[in-house]
Amino acid sequence: MALICSCGTALPDNARFCHSCGRPQREEDLVERQPEGPLTPVPQQPVEAAAEPGIHFGNPVAMRVALLCGSVSALLNAIPIVSFGCCLWIIGAGFLATYMYGRRTGLLLRVREGARLGWMTGLLCFVISIVFTALNFALARAAGTNFRDVMQQAIEKMPAQDASARQVLEFLMSPAGLVVFLLTYLVMSFLLMVSLSMAGGAMGAKVMEKD
Repeated sequence: MALICSCGTALPDNARFCHSCGRPQREEDLVERQPEGPLTPVPQQPVEAAAEPGIHFGNPVAMRVALLCGSVSALLNAIPIVSFGCCLWIIGAGFLATYMYGRRTGLLLRVREGARLGWMTGLLCFVISIVFTALNFALARAAGTNFRDVMQQAIEKMPAQDASARQVLEFLMSPAGLVVFLLTYLVMSFLLMVSLSMAGGAMGAKVMEKD
């Protein structure tokens, strides 16, 4: 049986559309497809440059460099004759830490960042130096050498007229004097190492900027 469109046009059996009016002849063709509009471009978010890692103990490169340079400085200061150049080794540790950090990361540190890296180096150098000092005291004690014995020998060798110096040494032999001596030693060592290492770090950053 021939198909007849609603417009009256006779169509073949397999016709899907009327060749006269274009009306669909099958149900699946009656579903109107939504015209696809032009694709709306998705706005791209601007790619931000990766922020430079700050100089702190959470920065693995800064931590490794500071630990290495601080350890070398503390070791040099523990050697009897080499320790005469202690200030030079501490300044050099801060300078070398800044130089090595710049070479490993390719970043140029500002003077403030170099000083901060020097502060980290000096702090680690101080901690390691305290460990070395404690080991030296332990070895001296095991060998039979006592701090009080050394102070007593120094008092006995002093002339009798140096009464004020003898009083100071006698005070240092007391428990309270020993505590004062240790605290003073720790504070002065900390300030010396940290300040000199910060100066070396700042100098290293300044030199790297010029290069």
